[in-house]
Amino acid sequence: MKYSDIITGNASLIPESLRLEFRRLVNVEYDNVVNDILAYVIMRGPITLYRISRETPYSISSIYKKAKYMVKNNLIIAKEVDDKLNGRHMYEATVKGLLTCLAYKCLDDDAILNRLKVKWNLRNYDNIRLISILMILPYVVKGESLRIIENIDTLMITALSTLINNSAINSKLIDETTITSVKNTSIYYLVNSIINSTSNIKRPDIILGNSSFLVGYYRNNKMLYVYICRLCEKNCVLTYTTCNNNCPLISELNKDISNLIK
Repeated sequence: MKYSDIITGNASLIPESLRLEFRRLVNVEYDNVVNDILAYVIMRGPITLYRISRETPYSISSIYKKAKYMVKNNLIIAKEVDDKLNGRHMYEATVKGLLTCLAYKCLDDDAILNRLKVKWNLRNYDNIRLISILMILPYVVKGESLRIIENIDTLMITALSTLINNSAINSKLIDETTITSVKNTSIYYLVNSIINSTSNIKRPDIILGNSSFLVGYYRNNKMLYVYICRLCEKNCVLTYTTCNNNCPLISELNKDISNLIK
């Protein structure tokens, strides 16, 4: 693959307003060299800087200088390799690097979204749901917390908690459909992770819910794990709770749980 082969095409899935938000979010100095290194690492990574210099119009010194800046700003990351490369590192893009590419359109959106799905282990998610998650990123991660985007579990928990507890987001330029989509996607992801034993949280014996709550019940210790609950002003998210009769959730559950836990 030569330099001219990976220049971005015309596929545009990301709104321009979101690209501008991503530029503010990633907050990096961006030029043609960064653009082309990033595109190559995304498309061909893990890859050496020497290989990039062979297939782009830039000198090896320019490539190394920019790559050092990109590593420092977490756009790309060096991978440990065996002795066959004589000490040269292999580089691959981070999630922040992928968002930066979306921000400046260094490649077609579809190509970047597909790589985000792999990074975030969301291969079965369609682009509509993925873009909904991207739409809320500028409102749930800022500054030092930007690193949470590298871990999908942390990101999903943060997104769900923020959307449930921060009503101010509803007044931002995010429509209610997007907010609802991200809430549902986050819950689905987290519950699915638990059911499939990909989470550190122990799988509950029973999962119950409706439009107002979703909880997991543990028979042995009579504990509830609240994925989300909107039955009172507390708006509990991702927390354990005991079966306290003063909680409106318990009153709601008592209507149909008695036959399930005998």
